[in-house]
Formats: sequence, C-alpha cells, structure tokens
Amino acid sequence: MQTSATADVAAASTALRGRVESMHGMDFLRAVIAGDLPESPLIASLGVRTVAAAEGEVTLRTVPQPQHFNTIGTGHGGFLATLLDTALGLAVDTLTPAGTVWTTTDLHVRFRRPMTADSGNVTAVGRVDHHGRSTSVCSGEVRDGEGRVLATATASLFALRQPPA
Repeated sequence: MQTSATADVAAASTALRGRVESMHGMDFLRAVIAGDLPESPLIASLGVRTVAAAEGEVTLRTVPQPQHFNTIGTGHGGFLATLLDTALGLAVDTLTPAGTVWTTTDLHVRFRRPMTADSGNVTAVGRVDHHGRSTSVCSGEVRDGEGRVLATATASLFALRQPPA
C-alpha cells in the first residue's frame, strides 16, 4: 500500500530523473551547483553539496554532522562510502550525453583515517579514469579540512540507457 508521502517521494524522484535523462550530465550538474535544480534526495538529506564540476571530475563538500557518526564516535563507513559513490558517479555524469544514466556495479573503499568531529569541511572528489560507451571506471578520495586523506575508492559504472546512435 502506497502512502501519500511515498507517492510524493516517487513523483518527485520521477520528475528529477526525467530532468537528468533529458540533459547532458555537465549541464545538469551546473544547474545543481547554481541551485536551479536540487541535489539528489539522499545527498540533500545528508547535508552534502555538489560544489564543483569539470570534465571528468566532481567535488562534494559537507561539514560532519552528528548523524554522520557511528557509536564509537568516528565517521560511519557507510557515510564515507556514500560520499565516494556519489562523487565517482557524478564525475561520470560530466561526460554523459542526454539519454544515458549510470549505475555503480562495484565500489571498493579503503578507509585510511577516521573522520572525527574535528575534521572540518570534508571534501570528496571523484575522477573518471576510463569512460567507455557502456562502462566507466573512476577513483577518488575524501579529505578532511586539513587535506588529509580519510578514505579512497575505485568504482566501475554501467550505462543503463544510451542515446540512439
């Protein structure tokens, strides 16, 4: 049974996906950065902002919030993995024509240092290492406000839809 709130979320997600699919990825990201289009619902709920996009590279930024931490007082690995997965996927979007969307097929995260309440502005950068017609490979890192690497990742993504040839 679908509730009214669930129907609202589904409608908003469908509308946003339609915008994503109708625009070149770089144009979409520029609109998000400018505030003309919203961040993804998940990223927005985590207090993360897309702050820069260039061909093959995206930067996200956030300030650690209480909900980003686990019970031992360090940044939750799932939160850091989400930052990386998002940055890597959006980096692929910068090279993507209208009509193509991507999904992560694998994500390998390496945690190097703990994120703490003193980490300051946390930045995630994703870069495209290989961009093909149906698969892309990316790498990236999360850094604290002092520039120290907190986590690194590599990922592969698969194109779900491609524009007509």
